[in-house]
Amino acid sequence: MARITLTLLGIVFFLSGCGVKYNIQGEYYMQQGDFGGGRQAFEKVLKKDPTNPTALHFYGRFLLAQNRAKAALPYLEKAVAGNPGDSSYHFWLGVAYGENGARGKERESYQEALRLDKQNVQALTYLGNSFLQGGELEKGLTSYQRALEIWPENSQALYNRALILRKLNRESEERQAWLLYLQSFPDGVFAQLATDRLNSLEDFSYRNYQLGLRTLTLTEIGFLPLSATLSAAALPSLDLLGGTVAAMEKGTLQIVVYQQNNLQLAKMRAMSIRDYLESQFPKLQVPSRIRISWFDVPEEITVLDKKLVRKESVQFFLSDIGKSKQGAGKEGVAKEEAKTISQKKTRMK
Repeated sequence: MARITLTLLGIVFFLSGCGVKYNIQGEYYMQQGDFGGGRQAFEKVLKKDPTNPTALHFYGRFLLAQNRAKAALPYLEKAVAGNPGDSSYHFWLGVAYGENGARGKERESYQEALRLDKQNVQALTYLGNSFLQGGELEKGLTSYQRALEIWPENSQALYNRALILRKLNRESEERQAWLLYLQSFPDGVFAQLATDRLNSLEDFSYRNYQLGLRTLTLTEIGFLPLSATLSAAALPSLDLLGGTVAAMEKGTLQIVVYQQNNLQLAKMRAMSIRDYLESQFPKLQVPSRIRISWFDVPEEITVLDKKLVRKESVQFFLSDIGKSKQGAGKEGVAKEEAKTISQKKTRMK
């Protein structure tokens, strides 16, 4: 397959002018992540044609990709001088200025890129980053909004828009902004940070769960009103949870349900979650892989130094199998462990 790709590239190079040829060649190395190979190829080009803007541009970008921003800067400056009408050239020069700490020139480059192409979403996003770093929050917000109109799933713009709204204390808009981010990017470190910030606004549409060394971000585990029947929206999260635990060699999944003033409903909901996981993941039917607990009191949690009380909730965590086996009954062990957590929280009040 690689031989066919290179053959096709060769045909294109033969049929195309130098500018088009170098663009295709440069993008090929970029997409392959072969920055060293790209540098070597364009070093040969620059020896023959040292003022070629396209070759200068890609050579500078390869240096940037290898964290050599100082070395990249003169090549990208020469590329812009040779081709001042290309919006993307100004954008990448701005990136190089930013990496070298020249914040004023960085911003000017993004603005020039946008003067040439108002739809340059990268320039809009990075200009927003520049405003955010400089404390110009309203200008940053405007840049991110414009970027998102062009590319609604722009991760940087989605996340940083919410961050700016948080700094501006616009809580209602902030809440919606975190939800929009999490709908598109529900996992990873930034999803965990977004979830904590969403939870601090007393919105638990998403929640982080610590399973050993791994953190899972799941949508809220919900039930049909006044019942222990799982909602359809809860099933994808339970599938992710079950698959993660089933793939682990050891560990007991503890399921803890809180339902204020209704112990029986809490118990039935805990059993519903356990039964669903065991039905979908046979590995979890093994003794000591799942234990359940239930309480008729609210759950008390602290998120970003903010103490919150939830009248009904579901909590998951992973405990050691060895310790779990010491107990007498499946539900009893988990209940005692959860009581210890609850008592600690009570003493902290």
